[in-house]
Amino acid sequence: MKKLIALVLALVCVVGMVGCSAKDEVIGKTVFETENISRVTFYGTAPNSTETEVPNEYLAEITEWLGTFIAGEKADDVLPPGADSLFVRIEYSDGTIIENSMSTTIVDGTTYLINYDKEPECYFELFAD
Repeated sequence: MKKLIALVLALVCVVGMVGCSAKDEVIGKTVFETENISRVTFYGTAPNSTETEVPNEYLAEITEWLGTFIAGEKADDVLPPGADSLFVRIEYSDGTIIENSMSTTIVDGTTYLINYDKEPECYFELFAD
């Protein structure tokens, strides 16, 4: 009887760990590929939002910062105010273009919040005008 209980307990633990491992694979995963970025543009969804292209002088610093964007916790059904209102368009040297929110990312149909390092000073300079 003890062996049966131990076996059932072990199976429950294994099944629980399998469910967690899929989630854990996403959390901490880098959101943006930063190799061969040729252009970065920020834009918003609010009315009268303008697109702000990153000048070449700031491109390396912004690219490095985008490399810190990682998938965080699974998002709730209702996102925090302001979420998904700022976006980034990244163009690569091979012509590939990706566009993504700066606050959430979707992986296999599930929405995750994005965590990232503090913005570099040049980010704020882009919007100073």
